[in-house]
Amino acid sequence: MRRSVVALVALLAVIACWNGGAGAQTAEAFLAGNSKDCPGCNLAGAKLKRRNLAGANLSGANLAGATFHRSSLRGANLSGADLTDANLNKTDLLQANFSRAKMKGAMLFEAEAGRADFTGADLTEAMMGNIRLTGGKLDRANLTEADLSSGLLNEASFVNATLNDANLLQTRLLRCDLRGVVAEMAEFTQANLRDANLSSAILRQSIFYLADLGGADLSSADFSQAVLRSAKLDNTKQTDTKFTGAMMPDNSIHP
Repeated sequence: MRRSVVALVALLAVIACWNGGAGAQTAEAFLAGNSKDCPGCNLAGAKLKRRNLAGANLSGANLAGATFHRSSLRGANLSGADLTDANLNKTDLLQANFSRAKMKGAMLFEAEAGRADFTGADLTEAMMGNIRLTGGKLDRANLTEADLSSGLLNEASFVNATLNDANLLQTRLLRCDLRGVVAEMAEFTQANLRDANLSSAILRQSIFYLADLGGADLSSADFSQAVLRSAKLDNTKQTDTKFTGAMMPDNSIHP
């Protein structure tokens, strides 16, 4: 019996070593440009600037601190990947999959991310200024303190996302689905939210100075102590909307 146990342990050790070697060889082939796929690989800090990785499978990979500046990740699968502090500035992310990815502090300045999927992703403190994310999916994503200023996010979905302290200055959010969003103390100055769905959103103490909310659904939304000075609220749906202590468009304070 003891010999059988020892043999089994030895066999498992051999298999583990073989798998580790295979993983290293896969990563080496990927870094050398001989393969686009490296799921689960350790590629932390990899320099992948201007690489064509369209359609690549990098799901679950460790890409913390990696550089993808001006690369193409169009249609790539990065679901569950660790992209903490990664550089994705000016990348092509069209229809890429970043669902459940760890992207805290990642840089996505001027990225082309139309219809990309960030469902459940951690984008805390991500720098996404001027991103183009039309039709993107960010449901349940954490965008706390993220910078989305001047972004193009028309028709994107943010259902139940977190945007506390986020910067959406001059961001275009036409027809966006923001149902159930939690965005306290967020910056929406001059943002275009026309025809957006903000029903049941929590927007306490957020700033909507000069924002356009025309035609938006504000049903059951909480704008308590928000700043709506000079904002456009024409044709909005305000069933059970809460404005307690908010500064209204005419500078009056709502009771």
